[in-house]
Amino acid sequence: MYSSYTTLQRAQLAKQEYLDTQEVFLGVYAPGRNAALKASLQDQLHRKFLLTDSLRPEALGSAAGVLLVREDLFLMPTALSCFADALRSGADYVTSDAVFGYSGVTTLYHSQGFAACPGCALVSRELLRRCQAEARDPENPVELLTLAAKLSRSHVCLPLALAHYERDICAEDVWSVKGKRVFIMSHLLDMTGAPIVLVSAVPVLRSMGYEVVVLGPEDGGSMPLFLEAGATVITRKGCVQSPLLWGLALCADLVLANTVVEARALSGARVPVLWWLHDAFAGYPHIAHQIPRELGENIRLYSVGSHAANAMHSVRPEFNIRPLIYGLPDYAAEKFSHYDLSYAGGRPLFATVGSFENRKGQDIFCKAIRLLPPETMKKASFLFVGKAAEAEMMDAVRSLTADCPDNVFYVKRLTRDEIKSLMAQCTCLVCASRDDPMPTFVTEGLIFGKPAIVSEHTGTAGLITEGVDGFVYEDDDPEKLAERLVWAIEKLAAMRPACRELYESHYSKQAFSDSLQQAVKELTGE
Repeated sequence: MYSSYTTLQRAQLAKQEYLDTQEVFLGVYAPGRNAALKASLQDQLHRKFLLTDSLRPEALGSAAGVLLVREDLFLMPTALSCFADALRSGADYVTSDAVFGYSGVTTLYHSQGFAACPGCALVSRELLRRCQAEARDPENPVELLTLAAKLSRSHVCLPLALAHYERDICAEDVWSVKGKRVFIMSHLLDMTGAPIVLVSAVPVLRSMGYEVVVLGPEDGGSMPLFLEAGATVITRKGCVQSPLLWGLALCADLVLANTVVEARALSGARVPVLWWLHDAFAGYPHIAHQIPRELGENIRLYSVGSHAANAMHSVRPEFNIRPLIYGLPDYAAEKFSHYDLSYAGGRPLFATVGSFENRKGQDIFCKAIRLLPPETMKKASFLFVGKAAEAEMMDAVRSLTADCPDNVFYVKRLTRDEIKSLMAQCTCLVCASRDDPMPTFVTEGLIFGKPAIVSEHTGTAGLITEGVDGFVYEDDDPEKLAERLVWAIEKLAAMRPACRELYESHYSKQAFSDSLQQAVKELTGE
């Protein structure tokens, strides 16, 4: 039973519980069915189904719903059980995730707002009747699936790869026949800055009438955020090097390439491309040879601030780069689970968040803390959050926490709600980066009215009004950072309104929405 299924499907199968759905009678309509589908139907745990080549009422008998299949595919042995359970729970249109290719290297994750025509879907008997009434060809599964997506009143997308197509993914798998299409490429789907801020582009583009498809590698934590925002997500390991999936871009009305890493995907593109840079100087030596010498008229280059623009200009000084600062939701106004992180201990809490690498400068922050007068240092708490990417940075933090266990703390990671709680509870954020285009955690702090002390080598430094909504220190100098810390420990609380104003004017959803919509309209000529 297991030999035909991908690694992802086997992992999902092992976790699924048995569903007793035998009282639900289903029809399976697949006029183009082949031996693979028939074999997988023989393996189904749900046995109450009829394989039919007709959708006439008399041919369906008492079937409560019909699985419409328009492609040759394998079905997981639990597929009919899962579809029947969703139908039994009130859904009238049920889709699922799917894998593509002989080894299942490509995975398609549907959002609940998925508008395309999937290769297979279960429709209720009532929905089928309404679709057939509007269809030109009441027996055409492609037309019926398209109408079902449109006419459904209760759509459920099952977060399981119940279908496996032994072919490559194509445009009609991810987009509907009608409507504007945007294809977003991201080389990461983790919880770092560039993917997180990219999520905010999805609702803006959807409000402009675009169906949004995001391409990235395997999920590193941010994929659920894209799905919640209403995007369809395609994952494929090594997607940045995959010309097969770049071909999907040619079927779109707009391409959004997120970060400099997508440079190779721009070559020869014949659709409007918004190339959005979030990158630091550190990445360019590794990819400069892949960046085009000239940009076609269809490509517009944007950056999250002057630091990111300067990084690109270090290798391509002739490029015209426009500003497009990202926006983040107003987390302070949202409902989220509040956690007492217990690091402050009644003292002002200074926090930094990010992977531990030389570029992020955790060692500078550690040195600055050690330079504080003992009586001042005891008045505050300090928290380092992040994974250890480089041993030197981790060693500096571990040494400091060992020497100052009462008020210096380290945690590898926090959940999104814990991050929001941290922003609500901390006094100040500290970004000691040697090279950082626009640190996301600093922006998240502004949402909660929290100021930051940042290096001059951050994009945020260009927006801060010194002493009003934050502080900037120079030369990557721990002594200068320590001076700002001493002042902040004593006098920081009064800056909250100005920090909130900085968020609303530059980083709010509305500010970003206005900027992105203008950029898209200029690029596409709408």
